[in-house]
Amino acid sequence: MKSINKNEEGGFTLMEMMITVVIIAILTAIAYPSYRDNVRRGDRSDARAALLENAQYMERFFTENSSYDKNVAGSDPVLPRTISPPNATGIQVKYEISIKSKAATTYTLQAVPKNGATTDYCKTLTINNLGQKSVDGTPTNGMTADTCWTK
Repeated sequence: MKSINKNEEGGFTLMEMMITVVIIAILTAIAYPSYRDNVRRGDRSDARAALLENAQYMERFFTENSSYDKNVAGSDPVLPRTISPPNATGIQVKYEISIKSKAATTYTLQAVPKNGATTDYCKTLTINNLGQKSVDGTPTNGMTADTCWTK
C-alpha cells in the first residue's frame, strides 16, 4: 500500500508554467495573422455587397430617369448604402461607399477603406456602369483586382 506524505505540496513547477506559456505564445503567433486575414476578408465581402447593391440602385435610377446623374426633378442619385458594415458609426465604419464619378450615361462607385480596414491588401474597390470590377491603387500581399473581388 502506498502511504501519503502530508509534507508534499501539489502544483506546477516554474518550468512547466514556462513551457505552457511558450506553447500558448507559439499558437497565438500562428493563429492571429490568420484571424486578422479572415476579418479583412469579411469586411471586404460586405463592402463588395454594398457596392453591388448600390450598382443595382444606379441601374434602377437610370431606368426611371434615362440618366445616371440627375432624376427628372433635377436631383442627384442618393445611394442606399454609404458605409460598410450597415449601421456602423465612428471607428466601426470599415468602408465608405460613394459615387466616384457620374455622367448621364456612365458612373463609377467606390468603397474606400477606413479605420481598421486601411490595412486591407486590396485598397479601394470600384465598380462601374458596365459591371467592371477593379481596385484603385496597387493591391499588396499577392492580391490582384480579380482576387480582391472574389476572396
